[in-house]
Amino acid sequence: MSLFSFYLIYLLALLPAVFIAYYIYQKDLYPEDRKEVVVTFLLGSSIVMFLHLLIPLVESFSYFFYSDVARSAYFSFFRAATLEEVMKFLVLYLYSYKLSNFSEPMDAVVFSTAASLGFAAVENIDYVMNAIDDYTAFNLALMRALSAVPLHAFCGVVMGIFFGKAIFSPKNNKHYLFLSLAAPIFIHGLYNFMLSIGVLFLVYALLIFLFVKLTKIIDTLQLEQTKLSSDGLEHVYVPETNLITENIIKISVVTILGCIFLDVNFT
Repeated sequence: MSLFSFYLIYLLALLPAVFIAYYIYQKDLYPEDRKEVVVTFLLGSSIVMFLHLLIPLVESFSYFFYSDVARSAYFSFFRAATLEEVMKFLVLYLYSYKLSNFSEPMDAVVFSTAASLGFAAVENIDYVMNAIDDYTAFNLALMRALSAVPLHAFCGVVMGIFFGKAIFSPKNNKHYLFLSLAAPIFIHGLYNFMLSIGVLFLVYALLIFLFVKLTKIIDTLQLEQTKLSSDGLEHVYVPETNLITENIIKISVVTILGCIFLDVNFT
């Protein structure tokens, strides 16, 4: 690999995540401290280290499934979506949410998207590093720039929308807190599952739908910001760690039971 090819391929792997994170950051009328957003991005990228420890253990249970459909669902919804989205959520909850600048619903979107794209950037580089040649690496980076990176961004936006509602809405806070984890896991898992069974037109239909829908929601959040002062809002609800742990367990159990159901019916 020439030095030029090396830089070109790795920039193509990294820049889409950085560009989308910056775009979302710019949508905030009262931008957060850039250092805090960068730290969130870097914490998101560090998720990979923890996943490398968890994935071998999680993958070992896939051999209990006899059906290819169930195994694909297990890898898509649990091994990938649940593990990754839970880790991103923990970055949002354990770091970003604790910041004094976390003072309005748009902040949740900015920080959760930064965490998601930090992970997407490193995941992209990981894929490119393992490509067999320059041509494959270039095509892989380009393909993921148009699919996997936007998917991670959309999941981050969805997580942020519901987490922001959980913190700042006057009611249904626990419901929104649950959806802030369940919704991105479902979207991420559905994307991976459709990809694994080869229905690419549905993959891109999902991405287009999410882009249109989430763009409108972000524009609405931006409009609502014009009615706020730069001081933001008070936190209406404080998430409990025990409840978050309970939500993670519930989602994991339902996901695994769904895979078992598929295994029984498609073996």
